[in-house]
Formats: sequence, structure tokens, C-alpha cells
Amino acid sequence: MCWLAWDKLTKPKGTGGLGLRDIQIFNQALLAKIAWRILTAPNCLLARVLTGKYCHKKSFLDVKVPAVCSHGWRSILHGRDLLQENLGKAIGNVIDLRVSDLLTDSLQWNKERIDKLLPGFGHLIQQIKPSKEGVEDIYVWLPLTSGVYSTKSGYNSRNQSEGIATSQDMPPNLSLPLEFSWIKDIWSVKTAPKLILFLWSIAQGALPLGKELQRRGINTDTQCPCCKEEETAMHVFFQCPFAKEVWRLAPLSSPVHLAAEADFQDLAVMARTIVCLPPTGVRVPILPWIVWFLWLARNKLIFENKTAQPMEIITKSIAAALEWNQAQDNAKEKEALPMKTNRLQEANAARSHRCSVDAAWDSNRNRAGIAWRLTGSHLAAPLSGTRIIEDVGSPLMAEALALQEGIARARDLGFSPVSFYSDCATLIRAISSQNQVKEIYGVLQDIKALSSSFDSIGYLHIPRSQNSDVDLLAKKALKASFVSSILMG
Repeated sequence: MCWLAWDKLTKPKGTGGLGLRDIQIFNQALLAKIAWRILTAPNCLLARVLTGKYCHKKSFLDVKVPAVCSHGWRSILHGRDLLQENLGKAIGNVIDLRVSDLLTDSLQWNKERIDKLLPGFGHLIQQIKPSKEGVEDIYVWLPLTSGVYSTKSGYNSRNQSEGIATSQDMPPNLSLPLEFSWIKDIWSVKTAPKLILFLWSIAQGALPLGKELQRRGINTDTQCPCCKEEETAMHVFFQCPFAKEVWRLAPLSSPVHLAAEADFQDLAVMARTIVCLPPTGVRVPILPWIVWFLWLARNKLIFENKTAQPMEIITKSIAAALEWNQAQDNAKEKEALPMKTNRLQEANAARSHRCSVDAAWDSNRNRAGIAWRLTGSHLAAPLSGTRIIEDVGSPLMAEALALQEGIARARDLGFSPVSFYSDCATLIRAISSQNQVKEIYGVLQDIKALSSSFDSIGYLHIPRSQNSDVDLLAKKALKASFVSSILMG
């Protein structure tokens, strides 16, 4: 029997669904992955064959589905349509864009021309930092920080555009209280996975109880097998005399008292603060286990004519909770592996020069103060420098500009090999793992281009506490609005 409609099951878990994929939307998201490959790697064999056959007069993004074409090409264009909804470009040299005439010959924004053609947008445009090394513009997928399309993000994007998986689709009988959260009160409960799914079934009214069966047109007895009252979820688990006795005997920090009009969501919210008292030793929520064994007792009474005792329910619940909790502790012990020596740190320590960089950002004025400090075994005193940069849109951009400045200075001074240190984990991760961050694409590509000037170069993330000297320089520069090229000491 179908207890819930398919469109409800395909909703995200946060809105009451199971997070199952709608096959048609998911298929389009997969096809968009192929379209993304053709768009971003036009020299691959697949792209050359298909565009050579179907894209004679128009580009891949502009070509329409021909009357006669293969099913494969028609499917790829179907995926391309999903891409176009959130497709953008990361700024490199801006040559391929219509706004290329807004740049000077030195690849700087022409402020006067911007204010003339696009008044009111100048401050936003100038926050985009083009590549100084002439790196080409690239296509990016706007919903993701990396700018690289993924099937998951494409699926979510299409759902949002079609208004799927929103709270407006919730059935009227599940008007949830404001404090109830599907994630916090159902899916994040520390208990066995089968119990989590069972709690979800109760909250969604998807259990084969007497009232639910009758509502679906099945001629069956709607009475509770224990007390002969109408069988509903709240009755079986909380309002039946047998269930009330179980909850009365349960060693809980506070009694479970529900109003007559309360529903399962109310109990889920209440369960956040209820713990199992010592000396039971239960360190996980006990309520899901009690509800589970109440359900098993109800089924045994119906199908096997076996009656359970309230204390038996409590004993089994505590034993099962302890067993599951012990299994989790054992799994964590197996996952704990001995720490290995960080070869990257050893390689960076072996380099003769060290350059630490940092930035301070003023969100009100979109201004950044950047600083760098270069040390080495043959230097009598550290070399440092600061700079003020206007029109900086985020802390990440400020950190990237600081690293770019530090690399450029180290190259100009002829230092090699060099290890660069920053307290911005996102930036170091983007460089070390070759990941892409669309916000800093131009600066990031310049950093990689500058890196080729060194015989040996490394990048390492350090805690902010170990970068306090350079951080202080950046803050002083931002506060005083001064620029210093090179300072000794």
C-alpha cells in the first residue's frame, strides 16, 4: 500500500520527505553533466565530434534542437537547458566579454567609463578583480562556491525553479509547530537508523493503524486491540492505558504528559530535554526505543495474541539502547587511526625562506589592508610590507590579494625556495588541491602563474594565533591607511 504520495517522498528531509530523487529531474541533472563537459572542455573528443556535427552556425549554448538529430544530442541539449538557468562567467582577462572595453590597457577598471555607462554599479564591478596575467574567462555554475557544476546542485536548482520541495506542499493535517524541525527532531536523533525511519513514519501518519486503514477505504476494525478505543498513533504510543503505564514506569528526567490535542511533533520537541536517569547508563535518547517496543508489543498482541507487561517494555528498551550505544563506541575506536607525519609540513620546513601573509577587511568601506613578512636564515632581520586595496568585496578576496602580493614581492626580491603561510584555510585548500573558487578566480590563477617563477614553492595553513604579527601589520595598515613597500624588522 502507498502511504505517502511520491512527490512528498522526493522532498528533502528538512521538509518532511525522504530525500528520494525524482527520476526525470535527476536524469536531466545527469545530462547537464555531459553538457558541462562539452562547454568547459571543448577540445575533448566528444565535444569536437558533437559540436562539429550540430554547431556549425551557432554556439553550443545558442543552438536549437534540430528537427532531425540523434536521441543522444537531443538529450544533451535537454541537460544544457538546465545549465543555462544558472550559468555565469568567472572574470579572467575579460576579453571574451561584452564589458572588455571597461578595462584599461593595464587590465584595471576604467572608473570614469563605468560611472558613465553603468551608474550605480561601479562599486560592485570594481570589486571583481581581473587577472593581471591574462588568464582566460571561464564558465562557472553560480549556485556553487567552486563554480563547478555537480549533479546534486543541478537537481536542487531545478527543484527550486519548479517550486518543488517547499513547505507549501505540506498536507494540511501536518501544520507543524514553529519549533519543530524535521532535521533536529527526527533525522539527527542519536538512535538506530531503523528507529529514525520509524519516527518519520509516525510523524507523517504512515503507519498501518486502524484509523489510517479505514481512511484509505479498507474495511477493518479501527479499535485498539488493548483497550478498544479508536486506534491512532497518539493513542497507541501515549494515550492507551498500557502506554501510559509504560511511560509512568520509564526512568525519565521529567514525566511525559501530553495535552489531548497534542500530536507527535509536540512529543518530538519535548524529547529534546528528556534524558534517561541513572543508574541505567543510557546516554542516548530512550524515547525512540520505548516507542519502538510499544509498536512491537501491539503487533504481537494482534498477530500472535501475546500480551506484554509494561515493565518488560522498559527493560527491553533500556537493554537495546545500551547495546546500540556500545556498538557506536566500538565503531569509533576502530575508526581512530594513529596520526601520521605530515610530509607537507616537513617539506615546507625544509625550504630556506618563509613568507607569512594576512589581510584585514573593512566591510563598511570595502577596503582591505594586506601585509606580508619574509624571513630566512641568511636575513639579518625580517622583511615586511603592507598595502591598502580599495573595492574588496569579501575577506576571502582580501586574503587572496595578500597572498598574491607576498608571492610577487618574494619573486621580485629573488627569494627561492619559499614556503607561504596563511591562516585562510579556504584559500590554501583551493591552491593545494587545485580546486576552483569562482569569487577569486582571476587572483587564484595569477597566484598559480606566479608560482611557476620559483624553483620550489609551498603553501601551508597555520592557525591565526601563529600569524599574529602579520595580522597586526595588516590591521595597522587598514586603520592608518598607509602603504609601506619594504620594512626591516
